[in-house]
Amino acid sequence: MAAMTRQRRPSAIILAAGRSRRMRRFKPLLTLGGQTVLERVISLYRSAGVADIRVVTGFRSQSIRSTMTGFPVAEVHNAAHDTGMFASVLAGIDTFDSDVPSFFVHPVDIPLVRPHTLTMLMGALDRRPAPVAYPVFDDIRGHPPLIDGALKDTILSHGGGGGLSALLRRFNATALDVQVADEGVLLDMDTPDDFQRLETRLATSDMLTEDECRVLMEKVRKLPGPLIHHCHRVADVAAALARAVNDRGGVLDVHLVQSAARVHDVARVEKNHAAAGARLLKGMGFPAMAAVVASHMDIRLSPDSPVDEAQIVYLADKLVDGTTLVSLKQRFDAKLKKHGHEPKISEIIDQRRRAALSIQDKVEHLSDQTIRQLLNQAGVIDRRQA
Repeated sequence: MAAMTRQRRPSAIILAAGRSRRMRRFKPLLTLGGQTVLERVISLYRSAGVADIRVVTGFRSQSIRSTMTGFPVAEVHNAAHDTGMFASVLAGIDTFDSDVPSFFVHPVDIPLVRPHTLTMLMGALDRRPAPVAYPVFDDIRGHPPLIDGALKDTILSHGGGGGLSALLRRFNATALDVQVADEGVLLDMDTPDDFQRLETRLATSDMLTEDECRVLMEKVRKLPGPLIHHCHRVADVAAALARAVNDRGGVLDVHLVQSAARVHDVARVEKNHAAAGARLLKGMGFPAMAAVVASHMDIRLSPDSPVDEAQIVYLADKLVDGTTLVSLKQRFDAKLKKHGHEPKISEIIDQRRRAALSIQDKVEHLSDQTIRQLLNQAGVIDRRQA
């Protein structure tokens, strides 16, 4: 099977032909975050650089056709849409040329997949040719699969038993499972309750969830346990500090603080890991998290700058040595003892110490408590350390 090239991008089939019986409303045209569900899925592929997008219609095809006006996509009408989804798969695939390099198959009711996930799948299949590449979240395969074009005729000749998934299982031994920190690959919307959950999820989709942070660290980046435990501990401390500030009138985004702290060392094994981690997160589509992670080692402060999310994560990281809560004096005295004979490193340590002390002073002034008091009150301090 030939690897994809930059000139031969995959195609995409979006399946939007069903009647949406369980939803009781027509799923492709439901509004989700200011767009119809169909528009959202089309925009996903355009964002990932996929130009050849084909929407398979059936029920209410005229309504869908009106929605697609202005989008550079092709309609494929499936007159046999009532016979099941596989008929729509066949209708879409049958329109491809014989040399189609690869193609995504995407049910329209899975609308929260992120562009970075498609990029990961394309990159994986480009590096290692395989019959199919699946996005996998927390060891569970999701949608959309990316299928090598060489399988086109095999799919078209399939009798339909068990649908596309049954056919693709024949190739499990050589398929690629691509670990992604994207819960959206598993989130469909068959019922009104499902749709409500997706609306709730969309409200914070500009940040990683707790489970997505865990999967990114453990399964995508495969980082060592002690490092992951350190990040969890920093996240607990950072969240407690942020809430203390908010209790006194602050407006910090605690979700952003926690998410960024949970993955602040995501690139710890790389040189200049703060910048590397920020690049990774920005590339994944999380610029706010990236900005916080970028400054967790070194941060620029002005004397009158209000406490923000980046400062909170910076301070929390300095208060946690491994998983042990320490004072800033303990943390930086130990650093200076180790590197005091190296003038340049000592200067950097002192700059970091002064920044941490400045942020600590701000938090203590706002909360009218010492750091240890507010962390103890929040239940963050282990009894052995209290």
